[in-house]
Amino acid sequence: MRLFGDGNTWQSILGASALLWIVHFLILRGVQTAASINLVATLAKLLPLGLFVVLAMMMFKLDTFKLDFTGLALGVPVWEQVKNTMLITLWVFIGVEGAVVVSARARNKRDVGKATLLAVLSALGVYLLVTLLSLGVVARPELAEIRNPSMAGLMVEMMGPWGEIIIAAGLIVSVCGAYLSWTIMAAEVPFLAATHKAFPRIFARQNAQAAPSASLWLTNICVQICLVLIWLTGSDYNTLLTIASEMILVPYFLVGAFLLKIATRPLHKAVGVGACIYGLWLLYASGPMHLLLSVVLYAPGLLVFLYARKTHIHDNVLNRQEMVLIGMLLIASVPATWMLVG
Repeated sequence: MRLFGDGNTWQSILGASALLWIVHFLILRGVQTAASINLVATLAKLLPLGLFVVLAMMMFKLDTFKLDFTGLALGVPVWEQVKNTMLITLWVFIGVEGAVVVSARARNKRDVGKATLLAVLSALGVYLLVTLLSLGVVARPELAEIRNPSMAGLMVEMMGPWGEIIIAAGLIVSVCGAYLSWTIMAAEVPFLAATHKAFPRIFARQNAQAAPSASLWLTNICVQICLVLIWLTGSDYNTLLTIASEMILVPYFLVGAFLLKIATRPLHKAVGVGACIYGLWLLYASGPMHLLLSVVLYAPGLLVFLYARKTHIHDNVLNRQEMVLIGMLLIASVPATWMLVG
């Protein structure tokens, strides 16, 4: 709808804020209740996706698919094209670690690994089908000009105006379900960190329904502040996508590095090495400017770190390594802030 523009109008911010607090109070009623609703939303959004895949297969044209397949008309080498799409590709897979994040609530711990593998394969399968089949329905230059959500534009090509309505409805269900999952994950991380004494003790609080209430309030207040900033700065969806993807790069790399540190089996070491290499490649592909800008959001975390030290071990004395790292972060935050406001 034109009313919501690119997601940075006051109407869209008002709608996003309403959704934010509806999800907030829904999760406060219990993580299990929210997870059950998310399961229904996941099943519902598979219907329009399945319809799109079937129609795209029927209208797929090999000649259209092969037309300038390597993008020579762009004048950009293939490897450079791959590098430039890394953050977009990463965005598709953010959240596949969700089963691990909430694994403490799992009845059977063996299901966690199965769920994670299933999430990766499912996301990969859907992403490949939708992307590749789309290139066989509409030529790449024309596809690039379609307004987001591009799948709705393709459905109009395949089945008329009703196609846009079907995809729009599916997209609304998909986004609501995905946001519910992401909010659960975002609230669970500070809660688990607090139980392991890496976050202030207050974030380990739970309400009567065993929901991480304090952590949830922190998460959604921060999101609300970000929504207001989006409205004030006029940032669009792609800018937010880049920032969100960039913020996850360092944690992903550190997870791989920690696995490499504690691994005892050759297979686990190989996975750790691969994860580290991939993490470094992502950091390179995203470019130093985006990484530097992410420092602006990392720097306030120092206050949380210091407060956690005080509440758990009653000691704010930093060792030399910690002081060096904090100093480097603060120094980097100066040019990053200047770039952001300049």
